[in-house]
Amino acid sequence: MKIVEVTDNNRMVYNNLAQAYEAEFSALTEKSPLANGVFELDTDLNDPLVTGYICYVADIPTGIAAIYNSSPSENEVAEFYIVPFYRKAKLGTQFAHTLWRLRVGHWTIKQIEGAQYATKFWLSAIADFPGRNLIEDDYEDEYWGRVTRQQFIIEG
Repeated sequence: MKIVEVTDNNRMVYNNLAQAYEAEFSALTEKSPLANGVFELDTDLNDPLVTGYICYVADIPTGIAAIYNSSPSENEVAEFYIVPFYRKAKLGTQFAHTLWRLRVGHWTIKQIEGAQYATKFWLSAIADFPGRNLIEDDYEDEYWGRVTRQQFIIEG
């Protein structure tokens, strides 16, 4: 597994996988594609507080993540997607753990209502990571409404 930061040179790869992510969640988000068949993305990688990542296995793009950083020690998973073919191999857990090791500090992850499978994934990934102090709650998100939220700290 190799993780690379999104740049202008690989942004198209990120955007292509983000379309699959948006389509997968469209039943929960109630989003339709635009007239050109493309979904509008919720997270803007041009925002200086957001860093995008692409996960590769043998030079094949297998997942994406976007991390929002309101400060150097405050991290929020804004987007996270693994191509379904690669999920059973625990690639998502490996990807998440690698991202957490990149940035010490406070982490927040949220799942929209109806995404219990995502909550199950995140709880498993967090449980498999050493040294975390998990707090889970229901939270009223400004954008998504009621979400399940996990918060924990990764110490350096």
